[in-house]
Amino acid sequence: MRLTKALATGAVALSALVTLTGCGDDGTAASDGPLDGLPKANTMADVQKAIIERGEDCSPLEKSREGKTYMKDEAEDPAWGIKERAVCSDKGGNPVTVLLIGDMTKFQESLAKDGSSFTIGQNFALAGESSNFGATLNQNGLRTLSCDPDDRKDVPSGYEIHEGQVKGCFTTNYDA
Repeated sequence: MRLTKALATGAVALSALVTLTGCGDDGTAASDGPLDGLPKANTMADVQKAIIERGEDCSPLEKSREGKTYMKDEAEDPAWGIKERAVCSDKGGNPVTVLLIGDMTKFQESLAKDGSSFTIGQNFALAGESSNFGATLNQNGLRTLSCDPDDRKDVPSGYEIHEGQVKGCFTTNYDA
């Protein structure tokens, strides 16, 4: 009888401990794997701020711009996981497509079929027409997401490569 009471008390204490500690969580955010540590945005204004803080420009930020339709159809397709699309200009006046991503796994799955690459944060993707746009941002904390196997071969030694959330995709601090 004493053993049963001790076991029951121990089970209650263990259950309370697990509930209170969140299964050993130390209070830090869960790791997002290859996206861990990248900036995250809740709104397009947050994405614009992240770009400007990293040495580029993104103004004016507009929901659409005449003649700039890159990723417009994809943004309307739920399979891509895109929450919102906008367009801005970099320092050189070149257009930048800005995507706020609602589901990064869906985005990477669709990208794997397409083979493109984007400069990314945890939940946003950028496509600039200038060759310097991604390089500036990669030097300041963003990463390149690519699902093109040839891009992986082009990453020189010394640069980070992390597997993406979808087979065939990867992130790097090299502007692939």
